[in-house]
Amino acid sequence: MKNPATHPMWPNIFMLSILIFSIIVSVFFIPIVMVSHYLITGSDLHIPAWMGLVVSQVGIIGIPCAIYLIINRKRIKDILPFRRLGWKNWLFVIGMSIAIYPIGQLLNVATSMIFGSPIQGTMEEIMHTGGIWLMLALFPILPSIFEEVALRGIVFSGYKKVKIFTAAMVNGLFFGILHQNFNQFSYAFLLGVFMCYFMYYTKSIWAPVISHVVINAIGSLLMFLMGTVDLDEAYYSYTQTEGFMYIWMFMILGFIAVVFTGIFILMYIFFRNHNLRRNKAEGIVTDEHAAAVANGEPIPRVLSSVTFWLVVGLGLALMIIMQIFMARMV
Repeated sequence: MKNPATHPMWPNIFMLSILIFSIIVSVFFIPIVMVSHYLITGSDLHIPAWMGLVVSQVGIIGIPCAIYLIINRKRIKDILPFRRLGWKNWLFVIGMSIAIYPIGQLLNVATSMIFGSPIQGTMEEIMHTGGIWLMLALFPILPSIFEEVALRGIVFSGYKKVKIFTAAMVNGLFFGILHQNFNQFSYAFLLGVFMCYFMYYTKSIWAPVISHVVINAIGSLLMFLMGTVDLDEAYYSYTQTEGFMYIWMFMILGFIAVVFTGIFILMYIFFRNHNLRRNKAEGIVTDEHAAAVANGEPIPRVLSSVTFWLVVGLGLALMIIMQIFMARMV
C-alpha cells in the first residue's frame, strides 16, 4: 500500500511571505528611510549600505521568522534544534566550509562577468564606511543568523519527510531565490544544498550557522587583504587582446576549486560516517523520510505543490526585475 500524499505547504507559504514582504519593504519602507536619511544628514538621497543590510536581514527575513516561530512556538525545538555538535563536527564543518569556498567563488566570478555583482558594491561601501571591523560585525553574523533560521530552520523542518536530495535541492533553490539576483543565486544555491546536508547529519542548526559564518568571513577578509577586482572592467578586457590573462586567472581559480572540492569530498565522507555512528548511538533517526515511509505516514510531494511554484515564479520575476534595474543603472 502506498503512503498517502501531502504537500509541504507551510514552509512554502513562509518563503512566499518573505518574498512578498521584501516587495512591500522595497516599495514603501526603504523610500521612507532614504528620505529620512536625506532630511537628517543632508546627504544624497541614498540609504547607507550597512543600513540596507540590517533592514534586509532583520526586517525582511527576521520579522516573518519571528511571526512563524510565535505561531509554532510549541515546535521551536523541532524547527531550530540546538543539539551540541562536539569538537569533531566543529572541525568538519569549518574545514568543509573552507574547502567548498573556492568553487563558490569560481561561480561568483563567472556569473559576475555576465550579470554583474550587486553585493560587491554593498561590501565595498561597508568596508569604506567602517573598515574590516564593521564588515565582520555585519556581513558574516547577520545573514548567518537570520538566513539560517529561515532556510535551514523553518523551511528545512517542513521538508523532513521528503528525500534528503530533493529537500536539499529545494532548499538551495529557495536560498538562491532569497538573494534575488542571478549572480548570488549561482553560488547560494550550491552552498545552500551542502548546508542542508550539514543540518541533516548533525541534527543541529549550529552546523549551517557556523558554515555560513566561515564562508562570509572568508569573503570579507579576502576583500580586505586583496582589495576588490573591477569585474566589469575584467569583462570588457576579456574581449581585448589581453583577455587571455583573465582566462589564465579563471583557469587557475578553476584548478584550485577542483583540488579543494576533492578535499571537501574526502572530509564529507568522514563527516557523514561520524554522524551516522553518533546518531545511531544516541537513538536519533538520521533518515526521517525512510522512517516516515516505514511508518506509513503521509509523504510530501514537492513538484505538485502550488505554493512551491508560486515561490519559484515570484522569485524568478524578482531576479529578472533586479537584473533589468542593474542594467539601467550602468
